[in-house]
Amino acid sequence: MLYKKMFVSYILIIVIPLIIIAFITGKVTSDFINEEVKKTTLETLNQSNKNISKMMENLKDTLLFVSMNRELQSNLTKFSNNTSFEINKQITAIRNSILYPGIFNENYNSIEIYAIDKPDYPDNFEQNNVMSSKIVESKEWYKKTLELKGKLYWFVNNDFGFPLISVARVVTSVKDFEKPIAVISVDLDLQKIAAAISGIKISKNSVVYLCNNEGNIIYPEDKNFNYDNKLYNQNSGSGFFNNKDGKEMYIYNTIPQNQWKIIAMIPLKELNEKADALRNYIYMLAFVVLIIAAFFSLYFSYTFSKPIIMLANKMESIKEGNLDVMAKTEIKGEIGILYSSFNYMIKRINDLIHEVYLSKLKKKEAELKALQAQINPHFLYNTLDSINWIALRNNVPDISKMVNALASILRYSLNKGNEIISIQDEIKQVESYIIIQKIRFRNKFDVYFDIDKKIFNYKTIKLILQPLVENALIHGIETYDGKGYIKIKGFYEHDNIIFEIINNGNTIDLSKVNNLLNSATEEKDSYGIQNVNERLKLYYGENFGLRFYINENNTVARISIPAQK
Repeated sequence: MLYKKMFVSYILIIVIPLIIIAFITGKVTSDFINEEVKKTTLETLNQSNKNISKMMENLKDTLLFVSMNRELQSNLTKFSNNTSFEINKQITAIRNSILYPGIFNENYNSIEIYAIDKPDYPDNFEQNNVMSSKIVESKEWYKKTLELKGKLYWFVNNDFGFPLISVARVVTSVKDFEKPIAVISVDLDLQKIAAAISGIKISKNSVVYLCNNEGNIIYPEDKNFNYDNKLYNQNSGSGFFNNKDGKEMYIYNTIPQNQWKIIAMIPLKELNEKADALRNYIYMLAFVVLIIAAFFSLYFSYTFSKPIIMLANKMESIKEGNLDVMAKTEIKGEIGILYSSFNYMIKRINDLIHEVYLSKLKKKEAELKALQAQINPHFLYNTLDSINWIALRNNVPDISKMVNALASILRYSLNKGNEIISIQDEIKQVESYIIIQKIRFRNKFDVYFDIDKKIFNYKTIKLILQPLVENALIHGIETYDGKGYIKIKGFYEHDNIIFEIINNGNTIDLSKVNNLLNSATEEKDSYGIQNVNERLKLYYGENFGLRFYINENNTVARISIPAQK
């Protein structure tokens, strides 16, 4: 169907771009949201980085300040007789100068001074104190601090039973820079750093880690976290990696004082929740638009194609022989032009058919009138009447019957030049013809009439039954071995008059006779039935005429004409 093809075309034209647009929009939106999340997260991390960097910078400044303290340099480089009094005096001087003023300093928690080559100094761990370095010589952080030779070493200090962020440095004598006199450690409670990190909220299940420059987690503890070595190469960035809980995005930056990393881990599922929600909304909107578009496509497809389909149906009707169809002309535009052209074509065809019909009818009438003009009816009637009297006078009744029947046939055939006669007169004309033929064939056949008297007053064109009776005699009865009969029926049926001429003679070849009826050429042996069929169709239309069929080995010629008075 045309409208189905149009509907599919409309849908394809709409659906393909809509799907592409929805996909691209969803992808762009998802990428945009992810970028915004990355941007926002990085800004949050940068702010936290600034806060933590400030704490680290305070530790660093404190350490450098303490390293240059005059009391520290004086007492740790002074020669000592190692008496308890002298040692206590040195420690007290350092404490009063460095440690006690910073006890209530919020920038750090404690300062520890580990004096080198001072074995008589205290050897017990205590915050904000001066101790002998021998108590930390086995500590890893102490060894690395010595290896750095004055550079800062940052580490997590658990020497006092709870975690501290510590920065340590070797202090050398101002008189001999090659001679180390102490290792100083400045500490900050890890919880202060943790508070800054814990305050970063990106998503429901996101986690922010603080890692040192060796990739070890400082806070919070998580044995399942895998440090990506790529983070060593850049100060900030982002990426993805898979773990047992699924794919995650990491965003990180670097604390400038110690190159430690603040790393935010965000589950990709949560990261995409907003993007997925918006993308699903776009897809749902696209689906709704698609449904609406499908509805309108169906409506417009049907609306636009309906006039064409109707016109095609009318053309099919014409193909089947119906030339009475006309198309509505209210439609405007190109379809309206098609409809008008179609109506003009049908009208022109009907006019031409009518002209051909009139031409043939006039030709037949002219031939009949020419024949009538050649025959002087009065001369014929007088001659036949004379023959009849001679036959009676000579006692030859068969000749009298034939002459009277022939006169009757001539009278009804001529009918004063009229083509239309009553059915009753058409029956009488056949009866006269049968009288002549029964004498000719010596009672070789019988004739039965079964005519409904109600149809006698209806009209018909003349000479439609006699040629069929003649055809039955010549082709059916004449060469038939047995006794033949011809039955002539006439009755009313569905506003039509039906005649049937039935004979039991030789069965007719239906394919041959049907070809003759439909043939345009006139065969000598079949001129009578061809003429009858052609005249019926010319006068009454293509729906009426003559046809043959076989019923119980009897040949039946059936005529149908409209009931007209």
